[in-house]
Amino acid sequence: MKGRRWYEGMVELEMTIYAPSFEQGKRLVDYEGGVMDSLDGGHGFTFTYLPVVYQDDCLVVKGRFSLKSSTRRRYSIVVRFLESITPITAQ
Repeated sequence: MKGRRWYEGMVELEMTIYAPSFEQGKRLVDYEGGVMDSLDGGHGFTFTYLPVVYQDDCLVVKGRFSLKSSTRRRYSIVVRFLESITPITAQ
């Protein structure tokens, strides 16, 4: 992999779905969850297996998700790696 690895910091996702409508019974959150799960790694007891972009989808701290009307079904995803966001801590 020549030094390549997944990102361990916070992430912003921007996803645009182009379609006439959502599939019957589906909402935007269904698509968001599927994409976020696809980009992270599967976890074993002591390892992470095949992460694509980030270690875990809990690292997604900002997101913009939208549906744009189109007869041609497709989607676009933009991933932004955030370094300047300060995490919120519970008091």
